[in-house]
Amino acid sequence: MKVLIVTGKLAAERALAIANRFSAKVHITSEEVASLLTPRKIAKSLGRVRDAEMVLVPGLIKGDVAEVARVTGVPVYKGTRDIADLEILLKNLDNIELSTTTPADALLEDMVIAQALRELKRVDSAKVKEKLLKRRRNMLIGNLAVGRDFPMRVLAEIVGIEHLSDDEILRRANYFKRSGADIIDLGIMESSPQRVAEVIELLKPLEVPLSIDTMEERNIASAIDAGADLILSFDHELLKEFSGIETPSVIIPRRGGEVPRRAEQRVKLLEENIALAKEQGFKKIIADPLLSPLNFGFTESVEAYRRFGERHPERVMLFGLGNVSELLDADSTGVNAVLAGIASEVGASILFTPEASAKTKGSVRELSVAAKMMFLAKQRGAMPKDLGLSLLVCKEKRIRREPLPEEVKRAKAVKAEQSASHAWDSKGYFKIYVDDAMIYCAHFRDGKLNHVVTGESAKDIGDTLLRLGLIGELSHALYLGRELQRAEDALRFGKSYVQR
Repeated sequence: MKVLIVTGKLAAERALAIANRFSAKVHITSEEVASLLTPRKIAKSLGRVRDAEMVLVPGLIKGDVAEVARVTGVPVYKGTRDIADLEILLKNLDNIELSTTTPADALLEDMVIAQALRELKRVDSAKVKEKLLKRRRNMLIGNLAVGRDFPMRVLAEIVGIEHLSDDEILRRANYFKRSGADIIDLGIMESSPQRVAEVIELLKPLEVPLSIDTMEERNIASAIDAGADLILSFDHELLKEFSGIETPSVIIPRRGGEVPRRAEQRVKLLEENIALAKEQGFKKIIADPLLSPLNFGFTESVEAYRRFGERHPERVMLFGLGNVSELLDADSTGVNAVLAGIASEVGASILFTPEASAKTKGSVRELSVAAKMMFLAKQRGAMPKDLGLSLLVCKEKRIRREPLPEEVKRAKAVKAEQSASHAWDSKGYFKIYVDDAMIYCAHFRDGKLNHVVTGESAKDIGDTLLRLGLIGELSHALYLGRELQRAEDALRFGKSYVQR
């Protein structure tokens, strides 16, 4: 298809370079910046088009560009908002239905996401799931299909249930479920079989598989009787205390309280413990070679996973990422993405994590996305990028910036200097607070609470404050804008916030 690309002078060179690779042509308008163009200006600049079958105009243009087609005589659509995305659009031109009102990059993003979601939904459809569950390397945990033919499932641990109230446990469980947890785990150190049974009964209405993480024999027995869907974990000694267990059970390479450091020894002990589990009549066995913290045998433990996964491709494996993410002072997003990739390579099917510290808050959501990314990448035989899902939070795939005009470069600039704090506002002052879900902006007049505005967006709260007429000084408005953006960032990234 013969395509004509419309652009402004500043982006002309980049547009020409991209267009040449796709045998497209470029029409350069008299406007410096493409965002200043309007449908009427474009129509006047183009006139009747005779050497193209389609016209792509900048996606930043406001309004409907359908009227331009009446002048040009060929279809006219909105292209991308940024020239950096033009190449991707031209590559996918035959697969996308363009619009006269919506920028093409938004349509591309929606198209890629929709495709990803269709692939993920298909594998968990009743027909496909039934077929895949016939393979030995897959199993059911509750009603959840788990195994190498499915996306890795996220097991989220509520730590220390013996010390938490029912309300707190419910709050954490609902939070994990909203975050994408496939299984909710109840972590308990002390022997408290009654509490185990109570909490399982409490969480059953959530309709999500429940597991128990304990090394206490009475807790395990109570969990099985209460209908737990998964038991973590059995070492050599605990295996001898149980028999005929039909509940899916995680087996670890530990005997006498010791876990071998070397990969081969660890795999050998895990194989011995699994053999013992079979002798004891365990019906559904899950292997956990145990992931070690960084600098304490991490690489050797990954090698144990790799070796075990190669020797036993039919065995479902659990991968406990929290042993690394919780013991590393680094942002959890990238750490979890890389660990999920390692888990995918070694053939793990369950990703186990708590959110036991502030730095790992959000790990369940991050792993839920990462697991789906790795599954799609494997299915497509591709790298885990451009999949429709991502874990980019602070950084971007492509930097989008308007070219700096020459007149701005040459202009004599006023150097910004630190100034005094904003002037006192006769209309009152504000106190800003952030909790786990919301920003609270409280307005005080004459020392008394006057209004409280809540929201998740600095812009929405700021616009509301202006509409309510609560700001009287321009310097105060600028100050509030800065503080509200800090509050929004704190809410979004799970960071501290104290008003300055």
